[in-house]
Amino acid sequence: MKKIIILTIPTLIFLVGCTNQKENQFQTYAIKYYENHMKMINNVDTVTITLEDLKSASTEDEYNLNKLEKCDNTSKITFEVEKTTKNLKNAKIELKC
Repeated sequence: MKKIIILTIPTLIFLVGCTNQKENQFQTYAIKYYENHMKMINNVDTVTITLEDLKSASTEDEYNLNKLEKCDNTSKITFEVEKTTKNLKNAKIELKC
């Protein structure tokens, strides 16, 4: 029983670390996408950016989406937008890999 538990813990740590890397990459590119393509939009409370959006802009914006290639195009991230500064806050990530 102890061997099963010991073998399971490193696997869980690896999977969680891998997911965090994917989420961080997704969020970084989504922020860049917002800055380049959406920040000029006025009167918006939230913005949603999908993986498909990033893929369509990947050559123009030089995104390296290799870590996200096994994720579904409907994966998305939603940010709240501050009214006055248009800065992003409170990201909600729905990554489907």
